[in-house]
Amino acid sequence: MKHFNQVSTIKLFFTKYILRPLGRFFGDMRALAIWVVLALIVPNIVLSFTEEVSPLSAVVNILLPGGIFCLVMGAWLRTGKSVIASLPFMILAAFQLVLLYLYGGSVIAVDMFLNVVTTNVSEATELLANLLDAMGVVIILYLTPIIWGIWGWIKKKDITRRFRRKLLGCGIALTLAGMIATIGCHFSVRDYQFIHETFPVNAVSNLIEACHRYSETAHHAEISAGFTYRATHTNDSDEPEIYVFVIGETSRGENWQLGGYERPTNPRLSQEDGVVFFRKSISESNTTHKSVPMLISYASAENFDSIAHYKSIITAFREAGFSTSFISNQLPNRSFTEHFGNEADTTVYVASEDATHHPYDEAVFEPVDKLLGDTLRRKQLIVIHTYGSHFRYRDRYPDSFSHFTPDDAIDASLSNRDELINAYDNTILYVDYILSSLIDRLKATGYRAGLVYASDHGEDIFDDKRERFLHASPVPTYWQIHQASLVWLSPKLQGENPGMAEALAENSAKRISPQKSLFPTVMQMAAVSSPYVVDSLSLVSKNYNPAPMVYLNDLNKALPIYRSGLTNEDRLKVSLLIQ
Repeated sequence: MKHFNQVSTIKLFFTKYILRPLGRFFGDMRALAIWVVLALIVPNIVLSFTEEVSPLSAVVNILLPGGIFCLVMGAWLRTGKSVIASLPFMILAAFQLVLLYLYGGSVIAVDMFLNVVTTNVSEATELLANLLDAMGVVIILYLTPIIWGIWGWIKKKDITRRFRRKLLGCGIALTLAGMIATIGCHFSVRDYQFIHETFPVNAVSNLIEACHRYSETAHHAEISAGFTYRATHTNDSDEPEIYVFVIGETSRGENWQLGGYERPTNPRLSQEDGVVFFRKSISESNTTHKSVPMLISYASAENFDSIAHYKSIITAFREAGFSTSFISNQLPNRSFTEHFGNEADTTVYVASEDATHHPYDEAVFEPVDKLLGDTLRRKQLIVIHTYGSHFRYRDRYPDSFSHFTPDDAIDASLSNRDELINAYDNTILYVDYILSSLIDRLKATGYRAGLVYASDHGEDIFDDKRERFLHASPVPTYWQIHQASLVWLSPKLQGENPGMAEALAENSAKRISPQKSLFPTVMQMAAVSSPYVVDSLSLVSKNYNPAPMVYLNDLNKALPIYRSGLTNEDRLKVSLLIQ
């Protein structure tokens, strides 16, 4: 009996002080309306502190959207309808908060929207697994009111007419105040642009631009149908020759032994004759969907808006009479890279969506060996897109390359940085093996041959007080743009063209933009002539002259590197690197 009374008391307490208050709270649609308005304004408040905007612009960014959100929530007595109407705002707000958690600032960029449609499921899953804290906040702030609103709609629960009038009155007042503040910004704030400084207006504008760019990408074949490099092969010899262009992923130049890193991450390449590493290599983009197409085409930051009109280096070599192949350890992703790959005579994807584990990059060896063994292909260009050092690092190499230990950290956090760096350095060790193995295969042919390697960009790994991780942030960092680039010439190619080797050695001490220089470099290595080959940008030319350093921003504008949003510390690191 005593035990029964205790259970009854607990039940009574639970019902009286927990269930009933919760029932009253969730049954009150006024609470739901207030919840939605406050949740929607959270990104605006955070952005007012993270972005470099004037105080008056920050006021606009809170008052005007806040007023609109109040008007939306007061549009219907049936609050569930208002919640559904605000669903697009909640999706944008949730996306924005996740990005703020990941990068510490910046509005949802055009590139962020494009990353959503060019990132495969397994890659996205790996990333989301390390954003559980942010996802938890998003679920509480936005999924809760959505479920609550649907329940209220089904139960036919309304806000009171009196509360609705207050909500609409508050919305009108905040909107008018925001409009007055906006007028004030136009007269008092230099270079003020409402569309770029007010969330979610800026996010919607970027979404529209992303849709436009995606449409251009999707119609690349039709847009570029008439394009030609007018390429010819100036070497009349019938001797076989092979050129391999390897595109790396997320390889920080900072972590390469060849570039001065204290760890032995390049034991094979450092002993390889003919390898020239470019330690002052700065990428013009920190995003794969921009960087890779620029690497393998005439496009660069200054003319990227015209990239849909160009074809890739694959087409140039085909015009010159070469057999061409594109081998990728990444999944097709509807980007320009995929369209460029389809220009090849042979296109091979070694990765599969059905695989339980993404293949290691050594999976490219099998199709490469078949191509090298094909005696009918006398002159070849092989473009290889690897998975490289893409997060999660420990999944990118076999156990036999677990040299720097411990390296089994899966969670991306500052507390795990040492293990993350160990795993990351092991990925570079594995890249060293992949490249040296490809070079060995080319040497074994005895042909005139060359190999060019460049990563698309670098990566943040909790390197400083900003505690940033990964890449593709709207504002770059030193570690995201300092990537790895190298060139190897076969003994036969060096012997026949000693000037190339001399030029490479001389130019290795100069800064380079891989997006500008590797296209003409590969073309000149193979003696492929084209009006699109700029001799002063080729690394095998003694006329090489470094182009101005630029960065392709989210709006596809080529900005001087020091005006790309780099911090003073980042700018200093770049300056020290290239001096």
